[in-house]
Amino acid sequence: MTITNKDFVPLHVHSSFSQFDGLAAVPELVLRAREMGFPSMALTDHGNMMGVPTFLKECKATSNKKGPIEFDPIKPIIGSEMYLARSMDVGQYEVRRDSEGKKLAPKDFQPDGKKGNRHLNLFCLNWEGYQNLCTLSQRSFTEGFYSDPRIDIDLLAQHSEGLMGGSACLSSVINVNLLYGNYDKAKKMAGLLNEIFNGNFFLEVMYHGIPEEKAIIPDIFKLSSELNIPVVATNDTHYIYKEQAPSQEVLMCMSTSRCIKDPKRYSYAYHEFYLKSAQEMLKMFKDVPHVITNSKMMADRVDTADIERNLFGGMRLPEFGIPDEFDNSFEYLKKLSWDGLKKHGWDKSEKHIKALEREIEDVRVAKENNNYDFATYFLIVKDYIDASRDMDILIGSGRGSGYASVMLRCLDITYGVDPLDFGLIWERFLGFDDLHFMKDSDLGFDDEVVTVAKDELDVDRDLEDDQGGVDRYS
Repeated sequence: MTITNKDFVPLHVHSSFSQFDGLAAVPELVLRAREMGFPSMALTDHGNMMGVPTFLKECKATSNKKGPIEFDPIKPIIGSEMYLARSMDVGQYEVRRDSEGKKLAPKDFQPDGKKGNRHLNLFCLNWEGYQNLCTLSQRSFTEGFYSDPRIDIDLLAQHSEGLMGGSACLSSVINVNLLYGNYDKAKKMAGLLNEIFNGNFFLEVMYHGIPEEKAIIPDIFKLSSELNIPVVATNDTHYIYKEQAPSQEVLMCMSTSRCIKDPKRYSYAYHEFYLKSAQEMLKMFKDVPHVITNSKMMADRVDTADIERNLFGGMRLPEFGIPDEFDNSFEYLKKLSWDGLKKHGWDKSEKHIKALEREIEDVRVAKENNNYDFATYFLIVKDYIDASRDMDILIGSGRGSGYASVMLRCLDITYGVDPLDFGLIWERFLGFDDLHFMKDSDLGFDDEVVTVAKDELDVDRDLEDDQGGVDRYS
C-alpha cells in the first residue's frame, strides 16, 4: 500500500511551549511540517495553549526572516495534551480541616499524588471547541493546579462541545489500565470519553521502541472493535529531527535538575520522538495501514476556518445593553449622535450634518462588509467615558485621528474645539486593523478609567464570552 505524507497528519506534537519537555520552536516545527508536505498538523503542548498564536501564524506564513516560504500552507489543528485527575479539587481557596481539626494541605486532596495526573489529548473542532479548550486550560491553572495544571471528568463533561479527544500516550488513564491488566476499567473509560465527545474520540496507537507500548497494542485494537472507536497512529513528537535526541535528553535533565552523566537521570532508550514521515509510520504499522490514514480522517473533522473567522474576522466585543426601543447598537448610536449634534448647535450646519451622515454610513458599511462593530465599540467607550466624568476621573480631550470625528464629539467622547475647523481626516480613523484600533480610541484617559471599564463590562458576563480574546478597551 502506498501512503504519502499527504495521507498522514501528525496529531500528537509538542513544541518548546511544553516546558522542559519539548525542544522544537514553533516556527521551525511548522516549517518542517510544511516542507514534508503534510496537509495538516496539530499542536498539543502539555497543559497549555501558549504556542497557539504563533502556530496559527506560521501555518499560513508566506515568508520568514530568511525570505519567502516556498512550501504550501498547512491546516492548523489547535489542541493541548491536558492533565486529567480524578478530582481537580486541591482546596487552595479555603482552609479545610479534618475531623480532629487538623489543617488539610493540598496533597491531602490528592491521594494519587502527581502520578494521578493522567494525559488526554484535546482538539478544537470549531469555534465553540476553541472557547471550551480556553476555559479548560484556564481553569486547570486557576483551580486545578497540583504539580501540573489539571482538569477532571466533571469539568471536561461541562465543556466538551466542539472538542475531539485522543487517548494520548502511556501516561493516559486508558493505557495505564491496559498496561496493568485492568482491561474492564480501560474499556469503561474509553466508552465514557467517547460518549463525552459525542463520538469524536479516537484511540492513539504509538510505538517508539518502548516494550510497554508494544504490549498494549493488541488491547487497543480490541477496545476499538468492541466500542467502535477508530484507532489512529500517532508519534509522540518532542523534537524535529532524530539527531536532536541528545539535546532533548539535556532538556529533560534540566527539567529534573539532574546531570547528563547521572545514571539515575530520566532518559529515553530510543531516539524516536521526532517528526516522522508517513513512510516511517508505515514501517511500524504496515499490517494496519488504515491507522495512519485515519489521522487525516480525524483531521478533516476540524473546521479551522470557523475558528479563524471568529478569532480574526472582526471585532470581538461583549454584549452591550441598549434600550428596548432600539433594534440594535447601530440604531441607538445614530439616535445619540443626532441628539448630540443638536446639543452642540450643529444641527443647522450643513458641513456638520454631512460629516455626521458620512461617519454613520461608514460605521454601517464597516459592520456589513467586514463585521467591524464600531457602533457597539463607540457605545462602550461612551459608557466608560461618561462614568469617568461622573466620578471626576481626568480624561483627555482626544488626540490624533480620534479627534477628527464629528460623531465622537457628538457622543461627548471627545471635547474641545470644532474638529472640522482644522480639516482633520475622519477616514484615517478607519484606516487600520482592529488590533491596532481597539486600544484607547485616541482618548488619552487617566489609568483609573481602566477600573471603570472593567466594572461596567464585567457584570453578569460569563467566562466563555471572552475566551481567547484580550480586553482591549484600555
